Amino acid sequence: MKTLLILRHAKTQPDAPQGDHARELKERGHHDAAAIGAHLRSEIGTPDAIVTSDAARARQTAEIIATELGFGKPLVIEPRIYAAGGDTLLQVVRELPDDAHTVILVGHNPGFEELAASLSGRDADDVRLPTAAVARLEFDLPRWSDVGPETGMWRGVVTPRTLN
Repeated sequence: MKTLLILRHAKTQPDAPQGDHARELKERGHHDAAAIGAHLRSEIGTPDAIVTSDAARARQTAEIIATELGFGKPLVIEPRIYAAGGDTLLQVVRELPDDAHTVILVGHNPGFEELAASLSGRDADDVRLPTAAVARLEFDLPRWSDVGPETGMWRGVVTPRTLN
């Protein structure tokens, strides 16, 4: 069994004076990421891997989540996640190491919503990932390379709002 947690980065600054890639989290983003991290700690414990976009806001979100989870391994920085569509994101998932049973993927919309809908077989209009939201999918598969459209079991979305 494989578990994939698709986590959109937390709330960011609205402007991008140094470019979109460099946008950082707002205070609310830090708070929301910590709340989601605490929730994940109680739900899944410590994951086997955290793979994040190289954009500042995603890296910051991943670092906060890792701290909340007591995750002691290095984060995997994956530049292909930034601005990726569903096909590229699926390739990233298929390349995950098979000894990692639970993985948190941290990145961006619209690609993350597209990936979650495709893997779960849900209608794209039914998958919404606001900032700091996490979708949980489970796969009854031995290898990540076997993951494909409609192979995941949808276990729901958690947002900072639903935790309050």
